[in-house]
Amino acid sequence: MNARIESRGITTELLLEVFDIPVSFHRCLVPVAGGVTPALMLSQAIWTSQALEPSAGGWFMRSQEQWTQETGLSRWEQETARRALRRAGLLEERRLGMPAKLWFRVCADVLMHALQASVDRGGR
Repeated sequence: MNARIESRGITTELLLEVFDIPVSFHRCLVPVAGGVTPALMLSQAIWTSQALEPSAGGWFMRSQEQWTQETGLSRWEQETARRALRRAGLLEERRLGMPAKLWFRVCADVLMHALQASVDRGGR
């Protein structure tokens, strides 16, 4: 590593820790979801849904802390994104259990119609 960089306290180990797994999302979801933040959350939900067993019915549980770890979104950003996604009919939520845990499901049919409408309007 460059000696000038190491003299500023940035080591190879620090860089590897800071630049861990990147967070990415599907750009085509921005107009459908209503912005970058809901598109990021919806992309993560879609990715999570793909790994589910068919018996789950599309439902998965995520805590606020898990969303933050996976996406970097704060509590307030998550709540705003979730509200936008619920209003658009793209994400369902339910509380189950004691103590209650929040479960999510991507509304795939609504998503497909919204993406088709976006394409029909000339969107990406």
